[in-house]
Amino acid sequence: MADDGFNGSKIKIGEADQVPLRDIEYSSEAAKVDISGAADTYKTYVAGIPDNTITFTVVGRTTVEIGDTETFTITWNDGTTDVLTDGIVVGVSVTGSLDGEITSSITVATTTAPA
Repeated sequence: MADDGFNGSKIKIGEADQVPLRDIEYSSEAAKVDISGAADTYKTYVAGIPDNTITFTVVGRTTVEIGDTETFTITWNDGTTDVLTDGIVVGVSVTGSLDGEITSSITVATTTAPA
């Protein structure tokens, strides 16, 4: 039975699960577009084009590289999914610290509209 907890959530690159998964962030942001006129008393805005991004962290050093393209599928533990078709890897960082594990953080942007 699904719940609102993170544990049990998954991310796949193509058909490959990314494990062990530490965290996922899916964000969709749009620029605010000012459509105010000279006679307006208050500024008026509409949303610009959405910028959808996934950032996730796995334990260990990743083999994912900047420029890799694939479908990225998040299956959240609550039963919902987010999919970026034709996602492209735009950032990879690897960190570690004393007495801790090595982790890899991967950032993915879209090259097409989300499914």
